[in-house]
Amino acid sequence: MSQIRTVVVDDDKEVAGVHTGFLLAHGAFEAVGTAYTGTDGLAMIADLRPELVLLDIHLPDLSGIEVLRAVRNLPGEPVDVIAITAARELDTVRAAMAGGVLHYLVKPFTARVLMDRLDAYVEHRRHISSSGQAVVLDQDGIDRLLAPAGAPLATIPASRVSVALPKGLSLPTLEAVIADLNATGAASSASEVAGRLGLARVSARRYLEYLVSRGEARITPRYGAAGRPEKFYLLTGG
Repeated sequence: MSQIRTVVVDDDKEVAGVHTGFLLAHGAFEAVGTAYTGTDGLAMIADLRPELVLLDIHLPDLSGIEVLRAVRNLPGEPVDVIAITAARELDTVRAAMAGGVLHYLVKPFTARVLMDRLDAYVEHRRHISSSGQAVVLDQDGIDRLLAPAGAPLATIPASRVSVALPKGLSLPTLEAVIADLNATGAASSASEVAGRLGLARVSARRYLEYLVSRGEARITPRYGAAGRPEKFYLLTGG
């Protein structure tokens, strides 16, 4: 498989350079362009027609969501998009999900997380290429294609790919919760996660309890002044 032509769109030149460095270090990607505004990014995508875009949401002119929507209206083959951003607001995550992002990575994250996502995307494209354009897919094949670019093991265990999320839960928001817990590195309450991500507390708790039910997080109770324990959640790392 030839190298995957990729455009990086981020208003921070240093961060854009770091992402480009990761693409080059990976070996399966060719960084064909870098843009620092939404307008330049959209023009570059329309002109270069990359296969993948690493897209920031907070841009100085157009938002990343506006760029994403405009990219979806471009003629020709669809462009895959991975959002890499500090934006944690639920509305933003939902808009990105509706725009068809393959992953939503919340800054800051470790180098290993990004490399795992790139690995997973390579596998995703390999699977699509091996399927062929004229193949009629069965349900299993469709489910595999709809899985989020391979769902890398470091953050989204393979077991979750084949298990539908409970009603009302979305994968981009779940990824944002996991990334937040990873970035924090310490046990967090539902209220703390909700505050950092712009979620309702009850919503944050549903995602956290889901992770607990899957064995991907554990509860660490802490006792307050009234003697009633409050639940704090910590990733298990398993």
